[in-house]
Amino acid sequence: MIREIIAEVYPWESRVAIVEDGRLAEVFWADQNESVGNIYKARVKDIIPGLSCAFVDIGLAKNAFLYAGDIISPGKKRGGHVFDLLKSGQDILVQVKKEAFSEKGARVTGNITIPGHFLVLLPFQGEVSISRKITDSKRRECLRSLVDSYKPAEFGCILRTACLEADDEEILAEMDELIKVWQEIERRYQRMKTPSLIYEDIDVLERTLRDYLDVEIHRIILNNERLRERVLNYLQNKATVCNAVIYEAGDLFEKYSLEKDIRRALRRKIWLKNGGYLIVDETEAMTVIDVNSGKYTGKDDFEDTVYRINWEASIEIPRQLRLRCLGGIILIDFIDMKNKQNQEEIVETLKRELAKDKAHTRIIGMTGLGFLEMTRKKSRYGVSEIFTDECTRCNGKGRTVNLQSVACEIKRKLVNMDYLQQDTLICEAHPDLIEEMNREANDLAYIEKRSGKKIKLLKSDDLAPLEYTLRGQ
Repeated sequence: MIREIIAEVYPWESRVAIVEDGRLAEVFWADQNESVGNIYKARVKDIIPGLSCAFVDIGLAKNAFLYAGDIISPGKKRGGHVFDLLKSGQDILVQVKKEAFSEKGARVTGNITIPGHFLVLLPFQGEVSISRKITDSKRRECLRSLVDSYKPAEFGCILRTACLEADDEEILAEMDELIKVWQEIERRYQRMKTPSLIYEDIDVLERTLRDYLDVEIHRIILNNERLRERVLNYLQNKATVCNAVIYEAGDLFEKYSLEKDIRRALRRKIWLKNGGYLIVDETEAMTVIDVNSGKYTGKDDFEDTVYRINWEASIEIPRQLRLRCLGGIILIDFIDMKNKQNQEEIVETLKRELAKDKAHTRIIGMTGLGFLEMTRKKSRYGVSEIFTDECTRCNGKGRTVNLQSVACEIKRKLVNMDYLQQDTLICEAHPDLIEEMNREANDLAYIEKRSGKKIKLLKSDDLAPLEYTLRGQ
């Protein structure tokens, strides 16, 4: 498998794509207010015993949500009554685990984790856990003995998949680095006022590199020359087989047809190569995926036809889970097969493809109604949540691309239109879309400086809310 990382960084957003064998497999977003992984000295504002949670002030616009099960208090049982764990006005150390979004504040936890390439340090736990993807029992035992004999008793850690091929010295050196990071966090907590940011996690590109450098990366493509130098410096101290770090000007997601894959991820129907298709329906409680035969009729044998459709689906479904960032309970309705061996082969194929996923997944088995039941850990918002809003015309039953997403698309295109000979770039769009563009004067100034052209925004009632035209003048 050929794996590539393609990254676009602008002042208003960063996007990082994981491309496997020429197809988009996963994409990560972050805006300038990104806070996932950051650690704050917070103050408890409201305790809600009926919901077993508290709201804490971390210095952002909205108070953050802290569930009682995520509260760590020395000497107290985890997951106890929220009033036994917290008091109003109390200072507490928390880490953002889910970004603030729309009307919701950030989701935070008191169970602090300090991630590295080989290890995740757990300051408030004493046990050692090892990635399930390390299956060699001898290697698991060696790693456990190595870390148990070296780490301080009060620290726990998770050994990541990258430890499989790592030298012992590399693992222990990273542990020392992570412990120093934690000690500095403790010092800042004691001397800084409340609320305040006391540890800022690395950005979305470095997080992606940290998580994916344990596998072969064919090349990394960036749209920023200075960022290329930073990535090269980052890779110098890492054991990686990355072949090239390349700078390319222009709209990279458009150039490598990634934009189309993102737009397709907003659809309910996904066509398979053999003519079958999937229907993906997201609900509050779970995601249901239905496998259909579609245009594929096979040859003579019905069982063989069904097997081929299900096999194709078992390869595409894990990709869609990663691309759409679907999590929680997932039910898959494969087409019924009578042959037991065929059923087992489909499940094994699904497991093999899920092994490529960095998120924790677990296949539970077949339900009484014949659905395959599985779970996937979800730690960020999915494509539909980021790119779409509830449709006001159908009371939330359908979705439409939001104005902010289209405005970002326009800005990306404008900043890469410096090839035009005209001195002015004109964007004509619906008044609501123009108003969204005008909200970020700094972004427009950046585009004018980068492209060397003046930007002119024109309102047009003749265009639909999400339509626009770009031209030079």
